Amino acid sequence: MNNNYHIIRIQQYLNGELNDDEMYRLEREALDDPLLQDAIDGYRMQQEVSHRRLSLLQQRLAARIADQAKERDAFFFGWQRLGVAATACVLMVLVLVLLWMRNHHLQPKVTEKEVKVELAPVAQVHAEAAGDEREFDAMPNDGWQQFNAYLSEIKETPAIKGQIVLAFKIDPTGKPYAIQAIGKADPLLITEAKRFLEEGPVWKGKKGKIALSFE
Repeated sequence: MNNNYHIIRIQQYLNGELNDDEMYRLEREALDDPLLQDAIDGYRMQQEVSHRRLSLLQQRLAARIADQAKERDAFFFGWQRLGVAATACVLMVLVLVLLWMRNHHLQPKVTEKEVKVELAPVAQVHAEAAGDEREFDAMPNDGWQQFNAYLSEIKETPAIKGQIVLAFKIDPTGKPYAIQAIGKADPLLITEAKRFLEEGPVWKGKKGKIALSFE
């Protein structure tokens, strides 16, 4: 078999350059010659898959691979950014919670309470001389009226009632001392009465006796 001849005829056959008789004759020969049939099939496959078509396929494949890489990178960076944003949000929430807890513990709890103050009634105190003036010559230096005015201005007198008689002496400065209660009396009355004399105005005389009435 002339190889060159067959190659030319095969290429013409595949390109459709033979007439019908020549194409029929070549096909009959291929039936009798398996090598010729293999050559026709091989050239047909080579013709169908050209270098140009392979180049286009390679370009498309490369473009597809590049697009997939871009999508993969975009997906990766998108999730990475979402992860960073989520972490930042969690940290911000933790910082706010810690600040709230710190301020909550540092600031004292202020509770409103209704305070009711009941003022105890103040006893009205009145004083007058008691006993024989020859024995008890002491009297307030500014008179009994001023002394009673002093007693009426006292606002810390407990709510006690009763009457008490006190005997006392006057020191050189005019202050009562050696104060003694005459008869039985409430200890609270005695204490308050002594305090009024010791903290009150000065007296004149040497020895005094006074009756205090808590009303």
